[in-house]
Amino acid sequence: MDKVHVYLFDELDSLSAGFAAENIQRLPTFRREQCSKYRQIADKNTCIIAYLLLEKGLREQYGVTEPPAFTYNEYGKPYLTDTPHIFFNFSHCRRGVVCALADFEVGIDMQDIRPYDEVVARRVCNGNELRQLAQCDDPARLFCSFWVKKESYAKANGLGIAAVLKRELPDSGFVTRAGEYYLISLFHNTRLSNAEVNIITCQLPIK
Repeated sequence: MDKVHVYLFDELDSLSAGFAAENIQRLPTFRREQCSKYRQIADKNTCIIAYLLLEKGLREQYGVTEPPAFTYNEYGKPYLTDTPHIFFNFSHCRRGVVCALADFEVGIDMQDIRPYDEVVARRVCNGNELRQLAQCDDPARLFCSFWVKKESYAKANGLGIAAVLKRELPDSGFVTRAGEYYLISLFHNTRLSNAEVNIITCQLPIK
């Protein structure tokens, strides 16, 4: 059976004030340079955690021990430089970071559940979604579920989010996970609708 491996760290609030300074040297030069461009400590932390999850996943699932390097397409979708047959995708929110790996194109998104804003919803949702939101007891969570699905679908297909905002998305290919304060959506190729999704929750230290 085809598998998607999802590495999740959802304890960003637990990181020490010195986490970034203590761990940035674990990154290869190109990633340290990316990390150093961020001004906010929270952004530095997610940059480091995302790379450590990718490194851990590649080592455990594919036996890749060299530090991974990657490039981006025009919409920001990353691809591994030295092992292009392995696909991956990152996402993060205030609560956590997630990294998905597979032998086929995959997209993942993680978002905080925020207060519902009808104006924003009308800009990004189609008619069917708006009707569901109007009838829902928890529109904040439902809107977040729509958003993470759109993002994960766009990422898997190497597109910008604007290309999929008001589209009707396929019924299959999505796997969702709900935390108390966040939602995660994974999308993989619909021909692999029976793919097994293996979620590995990580704690510090990530090795």
